[in-house]
Amino acid sequence: MDAGRAMSDESIFREVDEAIRQDQLKVLLRKYGLLVLGGAVAIVAGVGGYKFWNYWTAQQASDAGGRFVGAVTLLRDGKNAEAIEVFKSLADEGPSGYRRLARFRLAAVYAKDGKIAEAINIYDNLAADSGLDKIQQSFAVIQAATLRLDDAPFDEMNKRLKALAVTGNPWRHSARELLGLSAYRAGNRAVAERYFNVMLGDQQTPANMRRRAEMMLSLLVQSTGAPAPAGN
Repeated sequence: MDAGRAMSDESIFREVDEAIRQDQLKVLLRKYGLLVLGGAVAIVAGVGGYKFWNYWTAQQASDAGGRFVGAVTLLRDGKNAEAIEVFKSLADEGPSGYRRLARFRLAAVYAKDGKIAEAINIYDNLAADSGLDKIQQSFAVIQAATLRLDDAPFDEMNKRLKALAVTGNPWRHSARELLGLSAYRAGNRAVAERYFNVMLGDQQTPANMRRRAEMMLSLLVQSTGAPAPAGN
């Protein structure tokens, strides 16, 4: 009897223990199963989000490219005001590459329309844009300096261009020509001659720039009758 009761008690305890384990398992599944499921959903969502982001980025670039080409067409048709609005929109809201490209075109349109201050401001901002590579930044520097040539004192032009005029810089030819012209305009004959002579001494100076340098040196010689000594 006692043995039977003991066996019965043991069975009850086992059943209770099993029930407790099952309840605990249900609790664990409810608690952590959602986390596992959530993790799986997050992975799927992440992959889907990445694919969507790539699609959206490509779509944005495609749309921006179409708008940019459309603006260029407007320029060709003489509709500058409409083209400017498109370039402004792209410069403010387009994908990063088209934002910068639109700013370059916008500055060029402003310069052509005689809005020199606006064009210079855009070029100066592009020159300071760390998102551009050095070639693009330097191009912006050259463009701004070209627009400032008629009005800027030589010291300003030298500050803008001196770093580009050094041997090996891909923009050195343009920088040297602008510095020579600025010095000539300022009446600093020695500095002007120095830059034009440097241009002639550089075997890689483009032919058209070389001809202009020769012409400027001839003008300098004719104005005084003799070459001036090199100066600073």
